[in-house]
Amino acid sequence: SGMSRRFGPAEAVLALTLLLVVTIFAIFGVLVWQGFGTTVRQAEGKTQSAADVVAEETQWLVGSSLLTLRRVDFTLQGNPANLTPANKAALDEAVKSLPAPLALAIYDAAGHEAMPGQAPGLPADIADDPAFRAVAAGQDWQISPQMAGADGKPIFVVAKRLATAAGFAGVAMIAVGAEVLANFWGPLDMGPDSTISLVRSDGWIIARYPSLKQALNLAKLPVFADLQAGPSGSYLSASSPADGVARVVSFRHLPALGIIAIASVSQAATIGALWTAVYTVLLLMLPIAAALIAGSIWTSRLLNESYRTRNALESALAQNQVLFREIHHRVKNNLQSVSSLLQLQPIAPEIKVEMGRRIAAMSAVHEHIYRSDKFSIVAVKDYLQTLITNLRESYNSDAEIDIRLEDLSIDKDGAMPLGLIVNEVVSNTFKHAFVDGRKGVIIVTLERTDGNNGRLVIADNGVGFDPNQRAKGMGRRLIVGLTEQLQGESSFVSEGGSRFTLTFPVARAEQVS
Repeated sequence: SGMSRRFGPAEAVLALTLLLVVTIFAIFGVLVWQGFGTTVRQAEGKTQSAADVVAEETQWLVGSSLLTLRRVDFTLQGNPANLTPANKAALDEAVKSLPAPLALAIYDAAGHEAMPGQAPGLPADIADDPAFRAVAAGQDWQISPQMAGADGKPIFVVAKRLATAAGFAGVAMIAVGAEVLANFWGPLDMGPDSTISLVRSDGWIIARYPSLKQALNLAKLPVFADLQAGPSGSYLSASSPADGVARVVSFRHLPALGIIAIASVSQAATIGALWTAVYTVLLLMLPIAAALIAGSIWTSRLLNESYRTRNALESALAQNQVLFREIHHRVKNNLQSVSSLLQLQPIAPEIKVEMGRRIAAMSAVHEHIYRSDKFSIVAVKDYLQTLITNLRESYNSDAEIDIRLEDLSIDKDGAMPLGLIVNEVVSNTFKHAFVDGRKGVIIVTLERTDGNNGRLVIADNGVGFDPNQRAKGMGRRLIVGLTEQLQGESSFVSEGGSRFTLTFPVARAEQVS
C-alpha cells in the first residue's frame, strides 16, 4: 500500500509526462541530426554544381587560349623573329575578341620580349619564369601558378612553345587576369564567404576568387588528399588554408588540362543557419513542453514529413535554377565563342561585323534570362535598351536616339526573333539613313496596344527609301521570316524618313505575375 501511495495516478502522470518530454526532445534531436545531414547534402549539391560550372568555364577559357596560341604559332611559323607590328595587331585583335580580359606576349628563346611594350601586364624578360623554363625544357604548353602582373594584380599565364626546325625558338603567352573568376562566381549566387579556385595537379593555386595575396601550394597540406579522392567530390573543411574559414568544398578534375576546379560555401552561412533555428526552437519548447505533450508526437511526425518534403522541393528548385542558369550561360558563352571563331575566318570584314552583331543579339537574350529568375518569359525593356545602346556604340554614331519602351514581357521563344528584328532595323538605319550627313534622329517606341498585343515602332528622319525598289539584302528577308516566327505583322513606309512598325503577341498579365 505504501508503494501505491508513492506511485499513484499523479506520479504516473508525472512519469508519463517526463517520458513524453524526453521522447519529444529525443525526436527533436533526431530531426536536428537529419536536418544537419540534409543541410550538408544540399550544400554539397550546390557546391558540386558550382564546381562543374567552373570546370566547364575553365575548360572553355583555357581551350580558347590554347587555340589562339596555336594560331600564333602558325602565324609566326614557330619563330618570334617573324613578329611584325601588323600581325601583332591582328593577333591582339583576335585575343580581344575572346570574352575575357586577356593579353598576348611573344618572347624569344632567351626570354626577352620580341616586341618592346607588347603587353603592359607582363614583364619584358621572363627568363626566370617557371612556365618559361618548363616550356623551354620541352613541354608543349604550360599553365603557371598565380603570379603578380606589372600592376601588382594577380594573373596566371598560358604558355605555348614556339619551335623551328633548328629547335626551341621562344614562347607565346596569354596572360589571364585572376578577376576572370569573378565572372564565373557572379551567376552562381553562392552567398557570403563563398569561393571558387583553380588548382594545378601539383598543388599550386592558379587563381582564386576572392583573390589571394600571393601564390599558395596545397601539395603538402592535408586538404590536398581530399582533392585527390576521385575525379569529383565534396568534403567539409574545418579551416581553409587560405583564410581559415570553415567551408563545404566540392571539386572536379580536368585531367586533360591538369587542373582541379573548386567551389566552396561558408559553413557559417549554411549550417550556421540550422543551429540558429535549433536554439530558437529549444527556447520555445522548454516553457510549453507540458502543454504540448498530448499532440507532440503527432505534430513532430507532421513537421518531420513537412520538413523533408520542403527540403526536397527547395533542393530540387535550387538545382533546377542552377542548371537553367548554367544552360543559358553556356549557350551565351558558346555564341561568344562562335563569334570569336568567326573573326578568325578569312571572310569579308563587313560580313564578320554583321554576323557578329546578329550573334551578339542572340547572346544577349540568354544573358538576360540567366541573370533573372524567370525562365519562361522575358521582360524586353532592359534587353532592347541594352541592345540598342550596344548597336549605337558599335557604329560610333552621333545620331540622337529617343527610346520609349513600356515594360512588356514576351515568351522566351519570341525574345530572340524580336531582338534580331531590332538589330536588323536599327543597324540598317545607322548604315543608310544618314548618308547625306544630316543630323540623325531615331525614335524607338514599344507599347501595349491591347490585352495581348504589343507594337514596336522604329522611325528616323533619314533619306528614306524608294518603296517601288525591290529590297535585295538578306536583312529584309530575315525581318519577314522573323515576323512570321513571332506570329506578328510588320511594315515599312517612307514618309520624311523611314518608319518600321511591328505588331506582335506579348505575354498575358497572369503569365507575368
